[in-house]
Amino acid sequence: MNTILDDFLELKEILNSFNGLEQKYNWLLTDLDWTYPENYLDYFEDYREFKDSDARLNNYLITGDKLMQLANNKEVYFIWGVFSAFEKNETIDLNEIKVEPYADGNPNFWVDNPKIQHPKAIVELVFWDSSLILLFSKDDTFSINFRNTFQGWKDLNSYNQT
Repeated sequence: MNTILDDFLELKEILNSFNGLEQKYNWLLTDLDWTYPENYLDYFEDYREFKDSDARLNNYLITGDKLMQLANNKEVYFIWGVFSAFEKNETIDLNEIKVEPYADGNPNFWVDNPKIQHPKAIVELVFWDSSLILLFSKDDTFSINFRNTFQGWKDLNSYNQT
């Protein structure tokens, strides 16, 4: 189910709507433009940061439990970013990522039937320029919980056809 919300939420609010489902997955965070606490790297299982280039090229791997802890930090705010959920038994090697999900400038969200960018991801949560939230999910429970929590959501496939 593909969902768009023309509103902006904090990560904590979104994760709370999932009712703990996020903890069953490991998450790949890509294309981030965000504010973060001084000790932000302590939350991640693995990361690649490229100091001499665009910060959006950085990739982070985090467990669902740690993602909720990060979301609860008052210093965290996401402007842009893609959060991709993977089964815990899926190996994610940050040195060998062939598909790096991205938000800023991605035209593939605005087609008739947009898809999750990484073929092995179960869920994709997109923060779009502090103005939209996009949610793609192969597990309808994520989308149903999100839609039951937040008013004003629209089906993204229908939205793209208008």
